[in-house]
Amino acid sequence: MRYEGGCTTVVIGKKASATGRVLIGHNEDDDKSIVMVHSVPRAKHEKGEFIAFGDRPDVKIPQVEETAAFIWSEVRRPDGGISFGDSFFNEYGVVIVTNSANPGKAPEDENGSQDPYLATMGIGYGARRLLGERAKSARDGLDIIIELVEKYGYFSSRTYQIADKDECWVVMLTRGKRLVAKRVPDDHVYFMPNHYTIHALEPSDRKNFYYTPDIVDFAIENGWYKPAKKGDYSDFDFAAAYQMGEDRDYNTMRARNGWPILGFEKEWNEYSANGNMRPFSFQAHRKYTIEDCKALMRTHYEGMEESVKGGWWKDGVYLRDPHQTLDDPRTICCGTTVESTVVDFADDPAATCVYRAWRKPCTNPYVPMFLGCLRVPSSYAWMDRRLADATHFDPPAEEFVYSPDTAFWQVENLIWLTELDYNFAHGILAPEVAKIEEAWQPEIEAVRAQYYNMKKEDPQLAKAFLSGFSDAKARYALHWVRRMTQTIGRRKYRINQNLPEE
Repeated sequence: MRYEGGCTTVVIGKKASATGRVLIGHNEDDDKSIVMVHSVPRAKHEKGEFIAFGDRPDVKIPQVEETAAFIWSEVRRPDGGISFGDSFFNEYGVVIVTNSANPGKAPEDENGSQDPYLATMGIGYGARRLLGERAKSARDGLDIIIELVEKYGYFSSRTYQIADKDECWVVMLTRGKRLVAKRVPDDHVYFMPNHYTIHALEPSDRKNFYYTPDIVDFAIENGWYKPAKKGDYSDFDFAAAYQMGEDRDYNTMRARNGWPILGFEKEWNEYSANGNMRPFSFQAHRKYTIEDCKALMRTHYEGMEESVKGGWWKDGVYLRDPHQTLDDPRTICCGTTVESTVVDFADDPAATCVYRAWRKPCTNPYVPMFLGCLRVPSSYAWMDRRLADATHFDPPAEEFVYSPDTAFWQVENLIWLTELDYNFAHGILAPEVAKIEEAWQPEIEAVRAQYYNMKKEDPQLAKAFLSGFSDAKARYALHWVRRMTQTIGRRKYRINQNLPEE
């Protein structure tokens, strides 16, 4: 079965992190899509106001009195838009990213159709948006999504990662009104390769685990689970019961390569020896860094058995484009990656840094953007956020035609050029990217320290300082993209003409 999405997320617990706070890396994979980034301010709302979303316009959800400011990374797709691509980073330091869990089970009617059941489910896109607007902590986000899903129902199968500096909750949504959630242990590493990975329920650990009360009964009623011993549910496995059988191990290439890259080859081999490809997390035996997260988000499994057998890597050379197809083999940085983010939380949410790369992160630097920014660079979007809201599920066709005026299309142009000869282009880009990121890192730490000093005197001016720094790096990165496009083209031309290097 072919899937057009299938994102990747890694979560480092705060005791496993070199920063002492949670770290997150996320690649968003969505075919045929383009991306804008918006800065949305805090807003007050009238009492009795309701909110609805374009994928379920008839479902009216009561609005809260005040919504948070947030950075909204908006994925746009033609032909009806997309419900499950956007990420949110709000002023309280809460981050929401999600991954497909292709697909979860839903009850079928006598004709084998799930449509009548799913038609009653009232929320899809709205879950992530409301989390971005309302959550004041990761735990608060968990409470919000529990209330939304168990009241309105959810029409997809998906995993949410809701995180702040101290913890991350992984929420696995079924197609319906049920979910399970597990807190990533502080000394563990969690990795998500597009299928359910929560197994046994943990009813005695309400501090770190949640599940809808009838999650087992519903599975029994639908024939998805039968206890070995009547009345004894100790053998219940959520992932096995709720994931469709033929898709339980979808994207296992990511798991069997991602875990060893993270340093868990022994643990992975032991876990998967019995055929189970779906571990939730492993206990860390070292501290992980921002650079570890970036490297994982950029990987095509270079040097690993999979890349050699797949024919795209040998002896340090790319034999062909590693970004593959929409189907397996799926690398982590792959053909459908539209955005990559690594989040470095700070004690002050405004000083939290979202490192963000356009499209495939192997082709361009992770640009720092602080959550305290009062704005995002103007080239990051081609329309006002209010118009983007109104057209999210009905974007005009002209948006999907190349336009050199925006950041997305400038990077896309570089990627198209790179895909023509990946080994040649990557040999130019990779050392440049490494040099930029190495130079930026001490600057980022210095800016963060300066922000804390400025905040004591003038918090608004301190945030403007963060905005100015983030904007300058974004503009530099786009200048670099244009320069690299020219450099690759000129060098290739001179090679083709048998001319010496300039």
